[in-house]
Amino acid sequence: MTASKTLPLVAALLLTGCVSDDDPTSPAPSEPDPHVELSPTEHLLRASMALRGIRPAPGELEQVAADPSTLEGIVDGYLDSSEFGQVIRDMHNEALLSRVDWAFYPAGFPSVGTLEGVDPFVVNGSVQEAALRLIEQVVLSGAPYAEIVTADYVYVSDIVATVWGNLDYPAGGSGWQKAHFTDGRPHAGILSDPWVFTRHQSTISNNNRGRANAISKALLCYDFLSRDIEIDASIDLSDPEVVANAVVDNPTCASCHQTLDPMASFFGDYFPIIVPGSLEGYPYDDYNSLAEGDMSQPFYFPGIFELAGSEPRERAYFGEPGEDVADLGRMIAEDPRFSLCAAKRFYAYFNQRRIDEVALSAVADLQLDFVKKGFDAKALAKAVVLGRDFRRSHATTPTAAEDLVGVRVVQPNQLSSLIADLTGFRWMSQRIVTEDVDLPSVDLVRDSFLGFQILGGGTDSQFVTSPANTFNATSALLLQTLAGEAAAHVVASDFAEPDLDARRLFRVMPEPAGDEAEIREQIAWLHRRIYGELVTPDDEAVSETFELHLALFAEAQNAVRAWEGTVAAMLQDIRVATY
Repeated sequence: MTASKTLPLVAALLLTGCVSDDDPTSPAPSEPDPHVELSPTEHLLRASMALRGIRPAPGELEQVAADPSTLEGIVDGYLDSSEFGQVIRDMHNEALLSRVDWAFYPAGFPSVGTLEGVDPFVVNGSVQEAALRLIEQVVLSGAPYAEIVTADYVYVSDIVATVWGNLDYPAGGSGWQKAHFTDGRPHAGILSDPWVFTRHQSTISNNNRGRANAISKALLCYDFLSRDIEIDASIDLSDPEVVANAVVDNPTCASCHQTLDPMASFFGDYFPIIVPGSLEGYPYDDYNSLAEGDMSQPFYFPGIFELAGSEPRERAYFGEPGEDVADLGRMIAEDPRFSLCAAKRFYAYFNQRRIDEVALSAVADLQLDFVKKGFDAKALAKAVVLGRDFRRSHATTPTAAEDLVGVRVVQPNQLSSLIADLTGFRWMSQRIVTEDVDLPSVDLVRDSFLGFQILGGGTDSQFVTSPANTFNATSALLLQTLAGEAAAHVVASDFAEPDLDARRLFRVMPEPAGDEAEIREQIAWLHRRIYGELVTPDDEAVSETFELHLALFAEAQNAVRAWEGTVAAMLQDIRVATY
């Protein structure tokens, strides 16, 4: 072989990376990805459930099935919906732990004074929702997410304004609106909401450390209590003076307290502990509104901790000094941990993972994009639900199965929204008012005191603070009971509605002994609405439901009862409990 022919051959081998099998530098052959992704329609269903708590419309499923590229535009519409606002409130409740049981301490605001006769659940629910509503307003408006801690306003309803007073809420107004405190207190978004510090109260000796750690966990994903420390057993914890000295002078204690205590001092202008159940009237900041024997001081009281004998540290945020919560909010917003925590929270919530288990590698790009886009929370949510981890269905190898795969479980808050959207039914308790009892009307699926929120895998924000992302015996019982009630409701209401377009589930009203094709068409529609499955009337899944329907009619000899049983069975299927 001549040189003129050899050189081109060598060059070709080098360019194509052709080397011997024995070459240790040879790249390992790439292995196929063991993770299987959802189909486009399955992805749409998961995105709709995560962002809205309800199923996509059949037309949206058909659109994505025909052209998967349209999914992104549909998701954009979801991000502008009121249902997404509800999801934002639910998500941030897991951070702030705001929705505690309404009936007792630290809640328990009574229906007295100007609020006499108002449902106590409405009173307490309004107070507890204010900070969450502010976050929702910021996100839906497209304002930078950092505004949740820098806003120069609070977000209140007429009930909330009545409870706290000192607000420029319009007289005779109603609904949720921006407002401002008129007593000179600084504004810093949710850091100015009185309920946040009523929920997270402090003794004088604790000196607001619990409040500071609650804010740190919620906004920075940093829990001071998670630090590994060796407890100095020589400290007499029963002696407040010894403890006060130890947190400054003892190296073991000071390692945490040198940053925690100065941050805690920012909250020293909020009253340490209040018991809302003792109130005899509103607003709270009226000196004459408290029951005899209580400390009659307004909730916002600059210097209250010093007056009570505490000696708080100089106010500072991880070494940076500040004057008030407005400074604190600004410093939190500028802290990179704030944007990282937001990325972790959105990722963890939509993927149903514990936030402390979210790896930095999973959210690093999300954080960078979040900051680059001006703290756009909608864009962050969109990035999560369009991301690879969210799209994963299952794995083909045991090792890969340990990754972020598998179904998501419908939480009680989602279940309430889903069933209401499909059937128009909400499982509400009846209000009972006697001389001794005032039991409110509550959504039994979402409520944790009278209702079944905990049994369904949810939280009460006080004793159970993390959801159970599994479908278990109690959540199955809840779904079974709810399905029966909802099925009876939707069959009765749809059959009473002559306008087919106004019905929720029934496009036709066939008799079981009548036209089989018509029955199958109706069942195929139920599969689309309830399961998000684009099936045809002759599909095997439709045939199985059809056989069930015929068996139910044979047993009951009643078309209405047969359809009730069919819908009830479909609503308690595992395909409703997961997505």
